[in-house]
This record gives sequence, structure tokens and C-alpha cells, in this order.
Amino acid sequence: MMTDGLMALGALGLILLGMEWMTLGLKKAAGNNLVTGLQRWTGKPVHGLVIGTAATVAVQSSTAVTVTTIGFVNANLLSLRNAAYVIYGSNVGTSFTGWFVALVGLQFKIDALALPLIGIGILLKSFVKQRAWQGSGQGLAGFGLMFLGIGLLKDSFDAAFVDIEFGWLVELGILGILLAVLIGTLLTTIMQASAAVIALVITAVASGVVPLSLGAAFVIGANLGTTSTALLSALTATAKAKRLAMLHLIFNVLTAVVALLLLQPLLWLLLWLQHQLFDVHHAAFSLALFHTLFNLLGVILMWPISDRLVLWLNGRFRRQPSDRLRMLDQSSLAIPALALKTLTMEQQQVLQQLCRLAGSVDRKPVEQSVLDELRQSQRTIAQFSSQLGQQPLQSDESDLLNALAKSQLRVELLLQMLPQLEHRFEHDRASIRVEAEFWRQLATLSLPAGAGQISGLYREISRWRAEQKQQLVAPEQLNAALHSGQGGEWLLRLAELRRFDHHLTKAMLGVAQIQQHYERQQAAVPTETESGELHAS
Repeated sequence: MMTDGLMALGALGLILLGMEWMTLGLKKAAGNNLVTGLQRWTGKPVHGLVIGTAATVAVQSSTAVTVTTIGFVNANLLSLRNAAYVIYGSNVGTSFTGWFVALVGLQFKIDALALPLIGIGILLKSFVKQRAWQGSGQGLAGFGLMFLGIGLLKDSFDAAFVDIEFGWLVELGILGILLAVLIGTLLTTIMQASAAVIALVITAVASGVVPLSLGAAFVIGANLGTTSTALLSALTATAKAKRLAMLHLIFNVLTAVVALLLLQPLLWLLLWLQHQLFDVHHAAFSLALFHTLFNLLGVILMWPISDRLVLWLNGRFRRQPSDRLRMLDQSSLAIPALALKTLTMEQQQVLQQLCRLAGSVDRKPVEQSVLDELRQSQRTIAQFSSQLGQQPLQSDESDLLNALAKSQLRVELLLQMLPQLEHRFEHDRASIRVEAEFWRQLATLSLPAGAGQISGLYREISRWRAEQKQQLVAPEQLNAALHSGQGGEWLLRLAELRRFDHHLTKAMLGVAQIQQHYERQQAAVPTETESGELHAS
């Protein structure tokens, strides 16, 4: 009994490891195709539903699709309305794991399928240089490990758990069903893998260890548990991420409540369908079909109220801590290209706020609280950049991250220089009025479209500063300045202004260059409008 129990624990570990490898490998194999698909084909609700389903089946992880979708919403590449249907589709896509287990994992000799998949996958991952093939190999090996784990789990159930009675839960009636839902939710929250829980439950039901009605309740709980990842990440996430996490929770709770209310009729329907289609009762098929049906039922329920729900959610979470980034959170790091784009947008926000703050020095002292908030935002951006740099990046992504890092260093230097600059002019604020107007104009420019204007404005201010310097070093002016003891001070002020303007202009042009790269990419990808038409982004 103890040995078989330990084998079951090891089998569960193999399933979890296989799921992780499968998700990582298939994400690597998909590359930017996942990003492109979500961006290109989500203009209409039905297409968002299909893309969400297909993406979840492709990477075998609703969490990965949900996190990517949150990143898209944060980066303003996907509206909350369109993201909602991707989330609905992602839930439907999770039910395909049940079909894999029921149709493949429990119907064939596992060794004949799993071991060759593991062997082929490891060979591809180890000896092929192309990133996509390496990802495919890792995904294949993950499939093999998952199926091997399912086979061992089934054997351990047959040997160790066949005498365990779950009938007492059935006898408790609705309380027993609710307990099963709670257990399923807790297992998914702990393991952070609903697919592994579903595979576990289907295997237990197929082995006769768990009755079908309890298995259905466990599956409902596993579906509820998928919201835990989004909810936990939303605690420190952006307002947009919180809205999408709340939508995910509402969808899953509503689906679970309706599924529980209709549990017995749905099971009767499944048994009738199976009796019509098969001569023999297949409990695993019934449970997989139940999972698919109740997720589709949730989509049908949400479809007519989705727009109103999105409108209501857009009015929530309006208050955001002032030192927290608006578009960037941990979900953005799931896709490096998306993280880079969002980091650049956040850096632009900090730069423009810095320009507005600098543009007020000719009128009033620098607000220390605002300066502290900018410094905190800049530290957060630097932390995210460091985390992104530790991930495997393609060569063009590494180049863009290096370019962004140069702009970040300039911004950090500017945040140090601004208080010193303001201190030098605190008794003569009017003399910095021309420079302050230059900074205020920079704050209003949109990037990357305004990159040419930035260069033009910098040339103008440089010419004006050169004229000021020429006037100051003219013999008569120089003698007067030396006599008053202010000549050296004015030259030092002009040098500091020149240095500040140089770093500010370079930082803004660096950000604009990265944004131009993403605009060219987006222009090459036709996107679908809500009317179903394709147009260049």
C-alpha cells in the first residue's frame, strides 16, 4: 500500500513535470506566432473565442494564455472586450486535456507511446540548433512524461486505492458535492495546474476509485482553481490586469454555480448520449465530455452579458498607487517582445513626466514627492529590465533591450541632475525660461511620431545657447561679468543646461527608435476589426 502510494506521488510529479515541459516547449516553438495570432484575429468575439481555445490547446496551459492576454491588455494591444472572449476560449481549451487523457492516455499501452515521444523529444531538444525545433522537442518530451505519469498513476490507483470508498461523500448529498468542489479548487491552487488535476480525476474515475458525480464536482473545482493564478498576480498588478482577473473569476464562478445546479441533468444527458453512441459505458469519456459541455455552457451564459460586464469592470479599480506602473506587471514578462514594448511605453511615461516636472522650474520649486515617485517608477522599470535580461532572448530582442538600458541610464542621471540644476537657478528662475519652454514642448510630443521635432527643438535650443555663450565671452561682457564675480557661475550654468538637454534628448530619441521598430512590425501585421475587416495596424 505504501509503495503504491509513493508510486502515485511520483506519477503525479511526472505529470506536473510533463505539463511544464510541454508548455515551455510549445511556447518556444510557437515563438511570436502566439503573439501575432492574438493580435491579428481577435477583432470579432467568435474569433477571439476560437483563438483562445486554439492557443490553449497548442501550449496546453490556460495560465500561459491568460497571462499573455493580460500582457496584451496592459500594452493596449487588446481591448478588455476582446480579451474577455479569449479568456472564455481559454477555458474551453482546457477541456481538451481531458480528451487527451481519455482517448490516448487510458486507451493505449502507455510505454508504447510515451517512451518514444520522450526519446525523440530529447534528441530534438539536445542536438537541433533551431529554436522552434528545440521547443517542439521539449514539448514532445513533455507529452511523453505526462502520458507516462498517467500510466503509472492508473497502475497505482488499481493497486493501492481500489479499496478506498468515496461513497460516503455521495451519501452526504449536496454537502459532499461541495466538499469535492472545494478539494478540486484547493488541489489546483496548490499545484497551479488544472490540467494535472483533471488528468488525476479522470484516471481515478476510469479506475473506478471515484464515482462519476464526484469526479464531475472535482472537475468543477479544478476549473474554479484556475482563477487563483490570475487573482494572486492581480494583487500587485495594473488596473487593467485586475479587471481581466475579475472577469475571469466572474466567468468561472458563474459557470461553476450553473454546472452545480444542473449537475444531475447534465450527467443524465451524458449517460444517455454515451448509451446511444457506445455499447459500453466509458466513465473517462463521460467526464471529458462533461468538462467540455459545462465550459461551453458558461460561454453561452456569458455571451449576452459580456459587453455590460466589461463596461462595469472598466469603471472599477480606478485608484492606482501613484508609484505603481500603469502598464507593466509580472504578466508582461511572459512574452519577451511584449515585455520590451511595454517597458518602452513605461519609460516614455517617466520621461514625459520628467519633462513636465523640469518645465515647471522657471515658475516654482521642484516637487520632491513627484520626484520621489519618478525615481521609484524608474527603479521598478530597471528591476523588470533586469528580470527580462535573464530570460532567453532572440538577437534583435537583446539589441532592443540594450538600447533601452542606455535610455534608462540617461533617465537615472537626469533624475539626479534635476534638483542640482533647480538649485543653481532658484534665485533667478526667469533666466531659465527658454529652456523650461523647451522641456514643456518635449512633454507634449507623442513618440515615435515626434522624433523629428525633438531633434529640431534640440538644434534650436543649442543655437540659442551658443549665442548666449558668445555674448557672455565677448570682451565687454566678460569684463563686466568678471568684475561682478558671476562670469564663471554663468558658464557653469550653461554647461549644466547643455548636459541636461543632451541626455534628455538622447533618452527620448532612444525610446522613439525602439517604438519605431515595433510600429514597423505592427504595420506588417494586418489586424481584424470588430466588423471582421482586415486592415494594417
